[in-house]
Amino acid sequence: MSYYKYMALERFASIRQGRIRFTQPGAFNDPFEMPAFKAAEAMRLAGLAGLSAQTDEIVAGLSRGQVPAAAFVPAISYFLGTAPGPANPKAEAVPSKVAIAKILNIDEVFGILSLSMTADNLLLWAHYASDHRGVAVEVDPRDQEFNRHTSQNRNFERAGRVRYSAVRPRIPETDEVLFEHFFVKSPEWSYEQEYRIVRKFESALQTIDADPPIHLYALPASAVRKVIFGVRVMVKQRQAVIDETRADPAFAHVDFAQAVLNPTEFKVDIRDIGDLGSAKPADL
Repeated sequence: MSYYKYMALERFASIRQGRIRFTQPGAFNDPFEMPAFKAAEAMRLAGLAGLSAQTDEIVAGLSRGQVPAAAFVPAISYFLGTAPGPANPKAEAVPSKVAIAKILNIDEVFGILSLSMTADNLLLWAHYASDHRGVAVEVDPRDQEFNRHTSQNRNFERAGRVRYSAVRPRIPETDEVLFEHFFVKSPEWSYEQEYRIVRKFESALQTIDADPPIHLYALPASAVRKVIFGVRVMVKQRQAVIDETRADPAFAHVDFAQAVLNPTEFKVDIRDIGDLGSAKPADL
């Protein structure tokens, strides 16, 4: 099985420097990714719990011929987190505020490397590789050196294929990190054929101060297998990348390929360049 990272052409320089980014779930373009999705669901559950407690308090008060204070609390306040505490001090919203805070903290703890198991998807080339002006880099996630990352949590890592489902994973009513959420997306994303690697940011090699922060991990040259150029990459640009990469003995094993437009169908064909690095796509 092959795995590909689509990127802009200029970002390949980071790959040659032995760096690859793991991204916060909240920075992805899918609003259902954690933590935003999970926190919103958690707050919804907390609101429903508060609303239920309010109803019980009102019913209990009316049964005694009293109008309890809870009757004057706007229902929406339980979802906005502005409602006063419950009459019963032992009653807590489910999940708790502490649990929600931990959910919101996910972006500060976990990063995801997204790879695709296909190199010829037109949408992936358009969305993630600068409108076919970038590259798709074949990465071997099983490379031993790539998996020698260090962490205080025994080299924490989760990896696997993304499952596509119309039903969202159930949100636990605790502060538990349910890792299933990292690997489930809606069917609309199935064209990506995504494979994910999840690591803790504490094992990052470098963190760049930005909004959000950029966390870079070590990517050894041995984990880079092939570089595929998009159909709109200029010949001079392609040759420059090939020459610079081959000048480094650590990348001597890397193969190069070119995506070309299929003459009869709406698709791209991937053709190996081999030693024909200076040839034009039409000549391949």
